Amino acid sequence: MKRSLRRNIERAVNQSWAGPDAHRSGWAGVLLLFPDDAFADAPTWHPGPGFENCLAYSWLRSNGDGTATAVVAGVGPKEMPAYDGGVWTEEEVWTVTADEERLLEVSSLWDKPHRITWMFYEEGAQIHREPYVTHPIAAVESYWENFEKVWGFQPFTLEYGRNPLGEGRHWLLLTAEPGWDNIPDEVDLLRVSHTLARAFNAKARVYSYDRARRELNGPIERAGLHGPLALKPIMEALDTLGRP
Repeated sequence: MKRSLRRNIERAVNQSWAGPDAHRSGWAGVLLLFPDDAFADAPTWHPGPGFENCLAYSWLRSNGDGTATAVVAGVGPKEMPAYDGGVWTEEEVWTVTADEERLLEVSSLWDKPHRITWMFYEEGAQIHREPYVTHPIAAVESYWENFEKVWGFQPFTLEYGRNPLGEGRHWLLLTAEPGWDNIPDEVDLLRVSHTLARAFNAKARVYSYDRARRELNGPIERAGLHGPLALKPIMEALDTLGRP
């Protein structure tokens, strides 16, 4: 596997290589597709039928009667009373039902979902607030935070509020840009992707950079967010774990 992965990475690098000074010259990416049972012990939580993800911890459901319901976890603290009427010092989970058009306009669920607190001032909005620390979603986030401390990454399930690889599929896109001394290169990309593929029985797909479109080929649109620097914490974690 490592030999074929190396060949594919080298091929992807060569497809867009334009010298060490060209923008994203030789940029290449490896998409790791984790099997369904890779994180079987991870806790999960979902607000229920009809709700769709907007961002990682925000959901929306159209109620079919002109109203919609939004759920946002990890809200606050803000300069208003807490759910119990006291000083707001801890994060909360907000569930808001309101006029659908107004809720979408105010809450910014796909951008800044913490603006759900602005619905506090909307007439007719039904708001249920509860402490985040005792909510099931807190256990989910805690699991992945601890996972990242060990492995240096968290797998992705969403992009623009949807999963481009299928419902529930976990994936990780790693990229490298050769020719720089201060960022990981194709050798680091090979080592990390191969080690993670073995550790999690993941499938690895290699993609080259399309210089005309200025985008990485493949199904992940926001490849720039998973740049070469994302390799660094994983490399450090693998060194700590003693993974070759």
